[in-house]
Amino acid sequence: MNSNIKEKDGKEINFYTWYNRPLWGNKSFFAWLQSLFGGRKEEIPETTQALYRDCFNSLKNVSVMVKAIDNEKFSSREFVKFLMINRQLEQNTGSYEGLKYSMDLLRVALETKESFLKIEATETRYRSYAQQDFYEYIYEYLQQDLEVDQFKELVERKLIDIIPQIKTDEGKAAIQSYVNSLEIVSKDKLGLKLLWLFKQYDLSNFALLRTVGDIADTFYDKNLESTKEFMVVVQVNSEIFLKLGQIIQVPQKQNKPETYALMLQYIALRNRHGKSFAQFQSLLTLLKDWEKFYNSLIAIRQEYPPEEFKQPFIFSEEIPALTIYNKYESHLKD
Repeated sequence: MNSNIKEKDGKEINFYTWYNRPLWGNKSFFAWLQSLFGGRKEEIPETTQALYRDCFNSLKNVSVMVKAIDNEKFSSREFVKFLMINRQLEQNTGSYEGLKYSMDLLRVALETKESFLKIEATETRYRSYAQQDFYEYIYEYLQQDLEVDQFKELVERKLIDIIPQIKTDEGKAAIQSYVNSLEIVSKDKLGLKLLWLFKQYDLSNFALLRTVGDIADTFYDKNLESTKEFMVVVQVNSEIFLKLGQIIQVPQKQNKPETYALMLQYIALRNRHGKSFAQFQSLLTLLKDWEKFYNSLIAIRQEYPPEEFKQPFIFSEEIPALTIYNKYESHLKD
């Protein structure tokens, strides 16, 4: 029997050579035929399928929350600028190198400025011997670098001692209001440190907080991507910012107008995007959970490739929120 066959051009080739030559791409007719009728694929263990379904369902549940939080503003140029500044502060790099501690002090000062101003007003107006004695004790406590709970406990004890020594109801109310302001200021050690620094340099400098806060507020409706306008304001108010720099301990090499312009820019951006930033942080937390389930799904798929195993339908389902994850993946590595 002749095992050769003729092609269109009249040439004869061996049947078995033709049968095994590439038909589509690099797959021969024989390999294609085998894929249709031969080589039965293995089943994926049911326990593995159940694990995949659990991970997929968990990922779907997280995806619902991810989609609800995701917002177009997270991709806006100004918000991305704010994220970049936050990254520089946290990583101590770029233009904000060495400024994190000072910036944290300034943030706490502005967030609690009304309480600082009440402390100053009370110490200035109410000057009986008992009240002055109380203020001195507060200063001593601040110098001891106490933990917040220790500081508050000592203040409460001293308040109990001092109240009976104050003769007027107005004076008693004033000292209680003073303690309430201390409570707000001392939510963390930064507040205690800041109060001590203000007392070191002069309580009248508390007024700086209102001025700086008001300056930051003037930028509420302006473009915040550039520092040019901030530089102008800093140069006009240079004495105020130099005093502020002492209190919030700006490093000497950074004690220049450019630094305060950067600080103002950060404050203005934080005022505008603080709420969105908190939402973005929540989104990243959810995406980290999403990522764990996603990695499990991918690991299972790689362990049971379609070339060797029968694929249940759920293996081919679209991964929900994958586009959102890809959009923010770089932020998960910060």
